[in-house]
Amino acid sequence: MSDTSGILVVEAVSTARPGRCPNCRKQARRVHSTYQRTLDERPLGSRRVIVRLRVRRYFCDRKSCSRTTFVEQVLGLSTRYRRSSTGLAGWLRSIAIELGGRPAARLCRRLRLTAGRTRLLRLLTAPTVPDRAPRVLGVDEFAFRKGCTYGTVLVDVEAGRVVDVLPDRTSETFAAWLTEHPGAEIICRDRATAYTKAVKEAAPNALEVADRWHLLQNLSAAWRRPATSTATACANAPRR
Repeated sequence: MSDTSGILVVEAVSTARPGRCPNCRKQARRVHSTYQRTLDERPLGSRRVIVRLRVRRYFCDRKSCSRTTFVEQVLGLSTRYRRSSTGLAGWLRSIAIELGGRPAARLCRRLRLTAGRTRLLRLLTAPTVPDRAPRVLGVDEFAFRKGCTYGTVLVDVEAGRVVDVLPDRTSETFAAWLTEHPGAEIICRDRATAYTKAVKEAAPNALEVADRWHLLQNLSAAWRRPATSTATACANAPRR
């Protein structure tokens, strides 16, 4: 271990049992060679941490397997094709999920994490779409590019997670999704007519409810409208 110029370098050697081939899962018996990997790790205080890990490359002795050699992975530290530890990758993925691209990159610079916008976005993976819709399905639009392109986000309200993302906000696209993924008993949505039409066509037995945010927005607009109208009328009234 060495500590120079604000960088903590950790030298490590894998001593685990021989790994298994990622293709056929046969445990290796013969070592092909060794080499050193360099992994970025989570920072320690104000110091950047680098792990120099020496790993083994093994032969796969199963003749029917298409892979001749493979490199061992250290559980909890390394994964294939990654230059950062699994712990650091988890940190970066969480930051990217919460903040997105550029804001996440700015926070990483303040935390002394080496990660640009593109790298952070590559860590994001699309959610696995279930075969059936959740019991309580949340539906709302969002902007890919505000004023130009919009999509639809579908959420499992009870689990609090995204189920799928649709490329537009048309009734045809949403109706097709409901047809392919039956099972929604309650659909919580805004008051867009396109979503109403889709529900009536593809899930007529589902109970439609307005989501809380749009109810409060409509209530606020309804409360302000009479006050604004009264103030305008008073201002425009002739003086005696």
